[in-house]
Amino acid sequence: MTWDEDRAGAVVRRALARVEVPPSRVDPGAVLITIRRAERRRRRLTVGIAAATVFAIGLGSAVALGGDGRGRGMDEPVDRPSPGPTETRAVPTVDQVRVRVSESPADCTTEQYDTPDDAYFPSLGAVDPSGRFLAGTSPVGDWRRKGFRTYLVIWDRGKANLVELSRAFQATVTAINSAGVAAGNRWDGDNRPDVPWVYRDGQVRNLPLPEGYRNVRAVAVDDAGEILGVAGGNGEKAVLVRWDAAAQTPPRVVTDPFGTFLGWAPDGTITDSVSLTRETAAVRISRPDDGTVVRPAAPGWHSRRDAQLQGNWLAGTVWGIGAEKSSPAQWNVRTGRLTVFLGLDTHRLDTVFTDRSGRLLVSTPTRGWFLVEPDGTARPLPKTLTGKGPVWSLFFDDAGRIYGGAVDENGRQWPVVWQCR
Repeated sequence: MTWDEDRAGAVVRRALARVEVPPSRVDPGAVLITIRRAERRRRRLTVGIAAATVFAIGLGSAVALGGDGRGRGMDEPVDRPSPGPTETRAVPTVDQVRVRVSESPADCTTEQYDTPDDAYFPSLGAVDPSGRFLAGTSPVGDWRRKGFRTYLVIWDRGKANLVELSRAFQATVTAINSAGVAAGNRWDGDNRPDVPWVYRDGQVRNLPLPEGYRNVRAVAVDDAGEILGVAGGNGEKAVLVRWDAAAQTPPRVVTDPFGTFLGWAPDGTITDSVSLTRETAAVRISRPDDGTVVRPAAPGWHSRRDAQLQGNWLAGTVWGIGAEKSSPAQWNVRTGRLTVFLGLDTHRLDTVFTDRSGRLLVSTPTRGWFLVEPDGTARPLPKTLTGKGPVWSLFFDDAGRIYGGAVDENGRQWPVVWQCR
């Protein structure tokens, strides 16, 4: 077997290992959780008041999630409160808004960014809040001649720059700040863990790992260049770690345990999604003063696993309301209000995005993409925004500009930015 064939086989094995297998009636994760809980009960005489409160609310707000909540943007059930005082709020108040579809398309201007010839199918991963920098990754165009490798693609005001991620068979970029500092993760080979990396001053280097953790993912970078990551290892639950701006030393653990990352606000507030029980989802908001608010989700709430907060808004869908299989929805995690938009059926696909002002971008399998205003007015996106194929990897900057990708009839992809009034 040649070197390229061997690496190709490694990629295939890696991809197969990541394919989700439909769960059987026996849930190994639930069994493991039950065993751990039994051991904890043996060691403890009572359960903390905060945990009991969370459990009680969870029984009254069952959410239609499958299995242990994985695949719905939720982590393993929470069995102990976060450090600091914890306040558990009530299930969200649900408002219903009837969608009114306009025949006129949304008034949008578009701009297409160039893609370097050597970047094959660039996949967008992040946009900085100001909109200056856009980041993505791409496999090499001519892999038969150049071998397997991956590029980091940074667009600065629309101009692309390629940086090779050496030894990376697969890579993702997860965040970029307004100074062009990017962070992400890469896979270096078969039986190797994912490695977090940082891009700064035109160079990419690996981030030092926290002691005792093998699987570490970078998830966010702030304006000062500090980086958040999620680490797991030795069968324990995930913890949140933080690298300083220099990123020369291993990160420190700042939260234990941690769910699925949702957002990191400029004031230091960190938001993650968790499961209160196997059936009950929630959002946990951890403030810098160590105060924590836990907001249980409404019944039927679903969100993408990679969904992130835009301001106070989280986009998702709700099942079981109205005549649709699933309706687009937005959850204000600060006020606790959930708004469900009836009249657009996403057919249980999590194709709903939101900007900081609360506008939704919704894709339906039969009717295409719509821009939905908070009052329910829905306008179709102009066809020129999507080329001959679908829009993919949607992101927003603080000004409400939308960043995604288009693919033409020949399969070529490129980034597109548009602003809709």
